Amino acid sequence: MNDGNRAKAIDHLQQGIRGYVPELIGREIAPLGKIIEAYPILAGTSADLKYKVHFYGYDGAYLLRLFDESELSFKRFEFEALHRMQSMTVHCSRPIAMGRWETKNVYFLLVSYIDGIDAGQILSTVPKPQQLRIGMQAGEELSRISAYPAPEGIEPWADRYRKKIKQQLELVTKHAVSSKGVAAAIEMIEATQNLVEERPSVFLHGNFRPANLIVHHSRLTGVVGFGHFDWGDPLYEFAKLGLYSRELSSLFCTGQILGYHGGQAPCAEFWGLYRLYAASAAISLLAEVVANQSPQLNRVLKSIDRLAQDHHDFREEQPSWFASL
Repeated sequence: MNDGNRAKAIDHLQQGIRGYVPELIGREIAPLGKIIEAYPILAGTSADLKYKVHFYGYDGAYLLRLFDESELSFKRFEFEALHRMQSMTVHCSRPIAMGRWETKNVYFLLVSYIDGIDAGQILSTVPKPQQLRIGMQAGEELSRISAYPAPEGIEPWADRYRKKIKQQLELVTKHAVSSKGVAAAIEMIEATQNLVEERPSVFLHGNFRPANLIVHHSRLTGVVGFGHFDWGDPLYEFAKLGLYSRELSSLFCTGQILGYHGGQAPCAEFWGLYRLYAASAAISLLAEVVANQSPQLNRVLKSIDRLAQDHHDFREEQPSWFASL
């Protein structure tokens, strides 16, 4: 199914179900049985239709996701990955069931529901010690996620990284989009990308940031948003920290780094790769904005310039905000 047809199918699915949530009542999904309550969930960027549902005879809530058939193979692996995460004591949704929905070309994924609010909504408003604590809990979760090794046959990380960054650099250069921070990022990437050689490949959450971390009663209760998973260097999970999480709380960022390393300061190898991946994430975001002709270009350039300043125009590996408790 091409993107146009897929978009039409999703739109049809939304019109056919979102307006008739009561129709979900009484639907049966093995092994839990009949749905007795269903509430649409509109938050998030996924194309999936999401519902918080309750089943007869069960106290807890569950997350029901409906998706197009074109996503089936990807969702199957996501379902298996969630099973693996459970065995690794990662706090995330527990996979329950997956199968074909009653609507043609539509499938469902049912997982346990995690109560709370995403950290992106509350980090900047909670006390500083709590920001640090949530960050450390996030780092601990990330360390467990990265213990899942990539399957055999995955292309070496160094090869995939180089292909991706080469395309993005060419796109940014072609459109002559630059700033002091962008120029510094490009210069540093070209000088240090050899650091990716021989780096391991593991399971990557793919979008590990506050918006995908659920907090309840001042504690991190779960990681969500595994739909962007990939395979690569475990330290690549920190690539977006300086661009996104930094805007909300530098203490959270410090905590995530410390929590990942068991409460200890990381080694020099970490900082070299952290700087490289932070700059790479900046170029990736800029390439996406340029390709889509997004009106957010000036905002993105300001974010990249701020990131560069945190690293003294990328001359320093460790950002200035780290451990500024």
